[in-house]
Amino acid sequence: MDISFTFNVTQEVLKKCQEIIGADVKINPDSPGEIQIVANKYKVSDNTKLIQSIYASLDALNLKGIPKGVTVCKNAGAFSEATSEHILALILMTAKRIMELNTKTHHRIFRKEAVDTLKNKKLGIIGYGEIGKSLAAHAKAFDMEVLAYSRTQKDDPNVSQYMASIAKLMGISDIVVILLPLTSKTRGIINADALSMFNGKMIVNVARADIVNKTDMLWYLKRFPEKFYLADVWWNEPNIADEIPPNCILTPHVSDQVQGDFDRAVFKACENVKKFISGTPENVIDPAEYY
Repeated sequence: MDISFTFNVTQEVLKKCQEIIGADVKINPDSPGEIQIVANKYKVSDNTKLIQSIYASLDALNLKGIPKGVTVCKNAGAFSEATSEHILALILMTAKRIMELNTKTHHRIFRKEAVDTLKNKKLGIIGYGEIGKSLAAHAKAFDMEVLAYSRTQKDDPNVSQYMASIAKLMGISDIVVILLPLTSKTRGIINADALSMFNGKMIVNVARADIVNKTDMLWYLKRFPEKFYLADVWWNEPNIADEIPPNCILTPHVSDQVQGDFDRAVFKACENVKKFISGTPENVIDPAEYY
């Protein structure tokens, strides 16, 4: 089969990918082959058989109009460890009031004040995939109780309870983490109704900004200044037109920017290409869900 990247990789990475797949792989963004390993673009032709993303989320790809005979696969698990670490960093920084107390001490206000703990807190994960699994394992190390909402519910020793709905999860969670893919069904799913159910303190979003209704969230943060929105994503990024509320901690989509992780994600995608060739691809998605 004709296998190609639609983006540039180093010769070292290319050689490793050829070893993983056991076949020749080319870099050919203008005329990709039957099997395409993609980042943010692809080209469908009459002989296209597979579009394999290097990312777990596929909303950056315009998947409308892909013929039914073309298989599309996401790269579940790519960047999961780095992303779960970033989530915990945001949560710990907020619970321990790191930014606030750092600012005060820089202004020569050296005063002991109460901070919070993660121990015995309920962590609600909306979208329990590979990142969620990694996060749950870390959370258990902090003696947190993990609740999860997912379309599929698999036995997991780190999950205390699967919730029947997002509303129920938000109603009993101290901290909520959004890990859903952005699809036609999840766009704006965290809205005023969902927020009205939340009795906790922190909502974390490292998935996609548009899963959260912007108007509703900005109103919520203004109405409840004691609550926090911790995000690695923002609406219309990288252009930030909105005033960032003081109870929002925002990082510029860097949770997956760990040195070496990009290459590891590419290798993981190549492993699934090999599975596709053998007839057993994983993480096959329905493109219609993404438009």
